[in-house]
Amino acid sequence: MFSEIRQGILPLALRNITRRGDLERAGLLIESLAKHWKDRKPFELLIIAPSSDASLLRQSLPRFPNIDVSVRPERDFFPAFSPFYLLTGWYRQQVLKLHVPALLKFGGYLTLDSDVCCVGDFDSRTFIEHDRALSRWEPKRHHGWWQQAAKVIGVPYDPKAHGLSVTPNILHSDLAAQTMERLRGTFLDPLWSLVWGRLRSPFATAWTEYSLYTSAAEINGTLFDYHAEWDTCYVSDVQLFSEKSCVWGADDFERLVKLPNGTDPGGKFIIVQSHARIPLDQVRDYCLSFAH
Repeated sequence: MFSEIRQGILPLALRNITRRGDLERAGLLIESLAKHWKDRKPFELLIIAPSSDASLLRQSLPRFPNIDVSVRPERDFFPAFSPFYLLTGWYRQQVLKLHVPALLKFGGYLTLDSDVCCVGDFDSRTFIEHDRALSRWEPKRHHGWWQQAAKVIGVPYDPKAHGLSVTPNILHSDLAAQTMERLRGTFLDPLWSLVWGRLRSPFATAWTEYSLYTSAAEINGTLFDYHAEWDTCYVSDVQLFSEKSCVWGADDFERLVKLPNGTDPGGKFIIVQSHARIPLDQVRDYCLSFAH
């Protein structure tokens, strides 16, 4: 059950040579969280990075009194010869969002990426209703990874069903731990099972963290002990994420920046896609223009 959500996890690898873009986007995410976090205790943001990036991140990221940022290297959670390092970066990020919160027993937590910005006020109870999280959902038929994850977990695939959607979202470490345990085979630990699943589906998305998490909770019968039903979340007055205010390309941005300051974004978080190549000062002005 959810009692509060005051922690978040951000896997972050600095991709380009100068590495400034990734740093700046992560800094904007932290700044936006500081603007909108309204709880009396700080929000705790854990950033997991490759060892080569951790020191630079600690030195360069902004600090705010209401956001407790900690940066830890991947090696704190995976030994040198772990199968984790056989996965590509995108799959590594997914594993981190399950394995680390389960290991640290986070409780309820937000999953974040550096392209995410907070645009609405929230506190530790905003996304909780009757001790269950108001998470993001999606129809399973929209993405092939649901069928692949069902095979990995061993649960029947139902294209008419709904599952937890992509980042940003709200998960619980109890169910993350159940997911990793479900992946533990007779001869393989959970990470080797995921690597093997990836090798068996080289030309398809073998799994995502959310499809694994949902499928494991379904087969364990615990999904709706922790998460409000999808139809409840779709129509709730409180929305974690706003599709309408996201920026996926330059055309979106040109349209959205014309909205008056203080416009209701429609949810507490949005995505401003880094591939849109919009100057970060313009992205910052847009993201911080929302009043609540």
